[in-house]
Amino acid sequence: MHHSPSGLSLPGPSRRTLLRGIGGAAALSAAVPLLSACAGSSGSGGDSKTVSLGSNASDAVPKKAFADIYAAFQKKDGIKVAVNTKDHNTFQEQINSYLQGTPDDVFTWFAGYRMQFFAAKGLASPIDDVWQTIGANFPDAMKQLSKGEDGKYYFVPLYTYPWAIFYRKSVFQQHGYKVPTTWD
Repeated sequence: MHHSPSGLSLPGPSRRTLLRGIGGAAALSAAVPLLSACAGSSGSGGDSKTVSLGSNASDAVPKKAFADIYAAFQKKDGIKVAVNTKDHNTFQEQINSYLQGTPDDVFTWFAGYRMQFFAAKGLASPIDDVWQTIGANFPDAMKQLSKGEDGKYYFVPLYTYPWAIFYRKSVFQQHGYKVPTTWD
């Protein structure tokens, strides 16, 4: 696991952990263990040496980083990842119809309630078998965000990023506000 030097963000899986998780999923279900597409559909046309992946990582830097990971995965396991990249907004706007059509074998998406919505509708398949292999590498909060409302795993987190609330001290002082120290 990589830890932020400032301690401000949650630890994410290392590249080695991610590749191990991807390799384990490929061996178990012939798919990269992201949010798994509905069982029975096959965007790769049945070719067991190719996994299709729907992605919204359209910006150059993350797209390149993921391409490097997929290349390392192919080199290690001989399974090609055919990436179907859409710009982020288009992917987000069309995710519902995408999943109800013929989605890729695997796709990237958001954790928590956004994933739970599609899992509850039967548009994603559980990947509990993958989590039996990789679960020890993740903190409990990440595990919880990877589960559907039914308690099954549907998602493997790739990274985290912090959300923050910023405030101007001068505005708080001007209005006599106290800086909160708890979420209550």
